[in-house]
Amino acid sequence: MASAELPSALILDLDGTLIDAEPVHAEGIARLFADHGITLSDQERAFVIGHAWQEIFAHMRPDERLGLDLEGFKAGAIAAKERMFAAGLEIPVNEGARELVAMATDLAIPTVIVSGSSRREIEHALPHLGFGERLRFYLGCEDYPRGKPAPDGFLAAATRLAVPPARCLVVEDSHAGIAAGLAAGMRVLATSACNPPPGSPGHQDQHLAHRIVSSLAGLGPDDLRALMGAR
Repeated sequence: MASAELPSALILDLDGTLIDAEPVHAEGIARLFADHGITLSDQERAFVIGHAWQEIFAHMRPDERLGLDLEGFKAGAIAAKERMFAAGLEIPVNEGARELVAMATDLAIPTVIVSGSSRREIEHALPHLGFGERLRFYLGCEDYPRGKPAPDGFLAAATRLAVPPARCLVVEDSHAGIAAGLAAGMRVLATSACNPPPGSPGHQDQHLAHRIVSSLAGLGPDDLRALMGAR
């Protein structure tokens, strides 16, 4: 039997996959609530992982609790994070992230980011990642109607790339993101580098992914081919 081909497109999640920014994202939201005298629970902080702003807004109800609409909620939380960055906070880049994108470029695989974060937040991360020029484009939560686990963002990326969903490889860390990739009809690689242990707040069930790796480091072309041929 012939070996599987390389993916025709690589679609990357951002937070928790390329960068360890989920705790920063949750902390920004928590600080916004704290400014209004409300302390978020561990469960609310954990919900941030893998979800887009639309879903976080619906879950945390800042319209009822803070008197903020979606845009005001995003702006307040992003401003809180920007104050953290101004105070010297660095965004950690996950091991192997840069090398994976470099390999995809060398193999002429178009690579994009599809994130539940806003475009502004993606732009914050790109200088830390150092490979923005290698990306075809990136999509934030403003670019599709429903966040993960809905497949909208991934399908929008495939359409823009003119690549069939079945030829796309998604790299994710969250249960919602994995579900979105599968719903889009794509192959899904999960990285557990930022996944808390089972039973811990924020732990993500990744078992539905076609493959789970502890790190993006060391992945090669044969791994990508194998993922495209996985059952």
